[in-house]
Formats: sequence, C-alpha cells, structure tokens
Amino acid sequence: MSGLLIDFLARRDPRERWLLALLFGLVLPLALIFGVLVPLNEAKSAALAERRDAAAVNSWVQSQVTELQQLRLQPAVPVQSTLGISGIEQSLIDAGLRDGVGSLSRDGEGLIALRFEQVEFTKLMTWMSRMAPVWGYDLMRFRFEAGPVPGLVEARLTLAPLAER
Repeated sequence: MSGLLIDFLARRDPRERWLLALLFGLVLPLALIFGVLVPLNEAKSAALAERRDAAAVNSWVQSQVTELQQLRLQPAVPVQSTLGISGIEQSLIDAGLRDGVGSLSRDGEGLIALRFEQVEFTKLMTWMSRMAPVWGYDLMRFRFEAGPVPGLVEARLTLAPLAER
C-alpha cells in the first residue's frame, strides 16, 4: 500500500506534491471541522438549551402541583359576599393595575367583565392569586394575548359570582 503511494507521489512534480500535501494537510481537516464538527456542536448546544427549558417547565409544573395539593388540603373559606365593582376597582388600584384596565363592567346576570390593555403579566397574576380567595367570584372565562413588548399582555376576564354556581 505504501509502495503505491510512494510511486504515485514520485510520478508527480514538486508543485503537485505541495498541492496534495496542502489538500490533505489543511483543506480536508478544515472541511471535516466546518462540515461535521461545527454543526454537531451547534446541535448539541441547541439540545442542551431545550433540555434546560424543559427542566425549568417541569420544575414549574411540579411547584404548581405541590401548591394545588396544599390548596386542596386547606379548608374552604366560605365567602360571605362577593366584592362589588368598587371593591374590585380598589384592589386594582392597590395592585397598581387600574391604569391598564380598559373596561370593568357588570351585566344583568351578575357577571363581571374585565378587559386589561398592556399590563404586566406578573402583576396581573399576582393580583388574581391574591384576590381569588376573597373576591367571591369564579373565573368563568379568560383570554391572555401577548403584547408587543415582552412581559406585557392584553387580558379579558369574565367573573361569575360563586353563589350562582
């Protein structure tokens, strides 16, 4: 085998031998690096990022399951009465969300419709979590839409009095 290689190289002039050496010494390793190893490294990085994201989502889901189990173990607090629109509005003011409210209305059946325009998602969810045990309403319908700025949402909520359920 090496005899064939020696014969092959001996029949070439020095310039061709340098070009072959350059090809095998530089071009092929670079082609291997940029054609195989770099894409593999990028795929590995993407897979690790997806794994981190999946682990974060899994951790959040587990914390929500734990919180739900704790809530189920707590005795139900009877609601004496439902908050009126003024009580809900005051809680929105206290939470710093009143400026983001597009509309707050009650219909003839006692349902309350809330529409938020460009509010911070975390503030909205904190307000809803804090108010849910005491406001006397059940979240009947909701819709969240991402806003143009990350972290801001447009939201529509429909609340039904617990007494009517």
